[in-house]
Order: sequence, then C-alpha cells, then structure tokens
Amino acid sequence: MIPSHKTEKTKTQNGQHPDQGVRLTVDELLALRRDAMALDLASSYRVSSTLAGGYRSKFRGRGMDFDEVRPYFPGDDIRNIDWRVTARTGEPHTKLFKEERERPVFLLLDQSSHLFFGSRNAFKSVIAARAATLLIWASITAGSRIGAVLFDDFEHLEHRPSGRRRDALALLKKITSRHNMLLDDIEGQTSKVRTENADGNQQSAFAQSLSRLRRLAKPGSLIYLFSDFRNMDEDCKRHLSRLGQHNEIQAYLLTDPMDSQLPPPGNYSLTDGNSISRINTSAKNMRQLYLEADQQRLESLKHYLKQKRVLLQPLSTTDNLGVVLAAANTPRIIVR
Repeated sequence: MIPSHKTEKTKTQNGQHPDQGVRLTVDELLALRRDAMALDLASSYRVSSTLAGGYRSKFRGRGMDFDEVRPYFPGDDIRNIDWRVTARTGEPHTKLFKEERERPVFLLLDQSSHLFFGSRNAFKSVIAARAATLLIWASITAGSRIGAVLFDDFEHLEHRPSGRRRDALALLKKITSRHNMLLDDIEGQTSKVRTENADGNQQSAFAQSLSRLRRLAKPGSLIYLFSDFRNMDEDCKRHLSRLGQHNEIQAYLLTDPMDSQLPPPGNYSLTDGNSISRINTSAKNMRQLYLEADQQRLESLKHYLKQKRVLLQPLSTTDNLGVVLAAANTPRIIVR
C-alpha cells in the first residue's frame, strides 16, 4: 500500500519534507556517515585475505594486537622474543600478535515492491536503505572494500567491491535512484507484469541475486542481507546454504507492526495498483489467524537460518537503526 502524498518541495510544520520516509535522498544517506562511527564490525570468523585492513583476524603474525606467548621455534622473528618470560622460565619464548586483515563486505539489498510499505515512520524499503548505508560507511571507515547486489521484483544490479569513498558515494546514488524510480513505477502503475526474468531464467530475482553474490563474494567475506524474505524459495535456500559455508552472514528481516497485527476493526480498501478489494478486520478469528500466519512464517525462517548459522536480526520500521545495528555487530561467541 502506498499512501497518497504530494511531491512538491514543501515542508511540514516540523521542518521535515513530506516525502521523508517515503523517498530517498543522497543527502539523507550522506548524513548517516556520522552515526556509522559508533558501529564496530568486528570479525568473528577466520578471514582469508592477505590485504591490510581494519578487521582483526585469527591469522597470527606480526601486527598491532598482542595475542599470546609461546615457546620459541627456529625461524621465529627474534625481535618478538619475550625476554621476561624467557628469563623466568629459562626457555626462549616469543610473542604472537593478531594481524589486521581486510575483510570484504557485501550487501544484498531487496528493493521489491512489497517493501514499499510502512505504517510507522518510514517504508521498509527506506529503513533497509538507511541501515545498509550505515554499514557501508562503517565498512569504509574500517578500511574494507564494500560490494553490493541490489534487486527488485525482476532485475538486479551489481556494484563491484571497492574501498574508495567515491565508489561508496556512487553506490549510495544507485540505491537512491533505483529506489525512487521503483516508487515512481508503483505510484504511476507503470511497472510491467512479467512472469520471468529478463534473461529468461525462471529463478526468482532473489535467487538470481544470491547466485550472483556467490560469484562475487570470496571465502571469508562478511555478507549483510536486507529483505522481508517473503520470496525465499528452494533456489534461494540452496544459494544461501552455499554462501554460508565459507562466509559470515547477517540477515536483517524488514518488518512493520502491521505485518502481524491488522489495523483497528473496520472496513478497509486495499489496492495493489491494478485492482481494489475490501476487507473487514472486525472478525476476531481473522485477526488471530493473521497473527498466527505471520508467526508461523517467522518461526520457519528462524529455524532454517539457525541451521545455516546465519544471524537473523529483525529490523522494524519502529526501531532505532543505530541501536539495532550496534547490537547485531557486537563481538560474540559463535558456536560451530
């Protein structure tokens, strides 16, 4: 559902643009760079890249962070000998350090039409873009390369990994322009009805995007998924399972209070842009069935992702993005 709103450049009494939370602007995403400073995208898994970067890895060698002391072995750098432990034990010991290695970061951002909805604060699509932007800036600050795959109902767009700020800005422009273009299509009812993707592949756009991501992401990458996962089919599960074998994945589930709770009892008109139907939300059993259906879907998704060791983090249109992302990226012990 898309609420009616005007697009002229006027502001409300509180100084906000009437399209805020519905449309995206590059300036809005650029302003999130300050908030990203509080995020710590610490590595919990072993990383395999040999490039320098801002993530602490489980590789051991010369670096900035002390790890442990162990007995000296021929070939160890004599500059790392721990003379105090050596004097106390009578046996030569050497210091080990945790090296800092670059860790590629990838985003998979769902811009499907069903995410252009929100009953609080902003559309799910806008919340997803803002959260992704925070992680983009945090990754660039950490010295990591950031890549992305954006997709909607039918198509996808790749952004090759890069650690340059100008490329990060180019990615934000892509996110903004595609979002607003898709919104225009929905509002103008100009989106084309297609039964398959542009290349004739019967796979869903979500599955195709995960397949593309498998080719882009090298083992040891950190992958963030932003979607409501309503299009999660068997092809998606197959690609996600392969991705999770050698990468750390965080899945952000875009939600809205109305996903599980119908609006107050009454008669409502609904439209998908092509047809209009009416619904009466007064029936108690309907409200209960609606809630149970959403809970069942979420429990099934949680169970599957837990099996694949994918961290699932709900992200509601009512949430404080900084708080949710900071909690999700707190260093933690992961049981294998």
